[in-house]
Amino acid sequence: MKRNYEGLANYLQQSGAPGDVRAVGLQPRQPVGPSDTIPGGFRPIPTSSQGPKRTNATIVYSRTAVADSQTLGRVGKSIREGDVVFTERFAPMVKNPIGQNVKVTSMQLLNQYIEKAGPMNGKDFQTFFFHKDDKEFKWNPDGVVNNLDGEDPYNEFKDFAIANVAIQGFCRFSTLALPQKSARNGDKVFLALVKRPLPNKDDGVEVAKYRFELFLASQVTTGKFDVNILTDYAWRIGRVVDGNQSKNMITVCVGVDSIHDPAYQVPYEWLSGSDFKEFEKAVAQ
Repeated sequence: MKRNYEGLANYLQQSGAPGDVRAVGLQPRQPVGPSDTIPGGFRPIPTSSQGPKRTNATIVYSRTAVADSQTLGRVGKSIREGDVVFTERFAPMVKNPIGQNVKVTSMQLLNQYIEKAGPMNGKDFQTFFFHKDDKEFKWNPDGVVNNLDGEDPYNEFKDFAIANVAIQGFCRFSTLALPQKSARNGDKVFLALVKRPLPNKDDGVEVAKYRFELFLASQVTTGKFDVNILTDYAWRIGRVVDGNQSKNMITVCVGVDSIHDPAYQVPYEWLSGSDFKEFEKAVAQ
């Protein structure tokens, strides 16, 4: 039906009696035989439905929303629309893991695991955030939850919810985990593992508390976020395109990207032109 009306001409008909609904002949696909060549399509392109793919199109992947990655128990209760979710990097149990969805967990639940582990020294940090004999960081942000399918917060159906996670493009983003509820258009959203050293020491070894936190580039510039607590693990989540989308929500153009040397690079993510020139000179030297 859409193709018949794409030309936006001769698609209005006079109304008849109640219930008299008429439609033109429908042909959802172009006629192609088994041995025929693929047709070239309509020319000129009638509407955006057959236009070239947009680079800012939202790309959504289906993930299994796990609320307890240790026991695979309740699902969906701690994952909501607009939340950043994490995946755990590990080797599959079988050689050919066909048909298995990637599992994701929320930042809130992951921080609960970290808090439960308590203060960590260097050895504890390696054990918790890295797999055995592995130099790769275990937890990585996957994207932002666009919506949740089959949510079962009370575990009535013994089934997993499916989180449709946006890894690129426009998506609503929850501000509940941000230090401030408002954000400027054009601002950048960051996620980082932060480290807060404790005054007490474990047998002379420094211990610290760790936590994943979200913050904005403008908060670094205005001094509301201390870059000295950043570790080597930080990511850009996206750029704000609508700072007041709805209550406790903003719109972000998602694009997860890791940051090299966060403590040095993050302060220059929200700069004026003159300041950026000074930054380029410092990098060149």
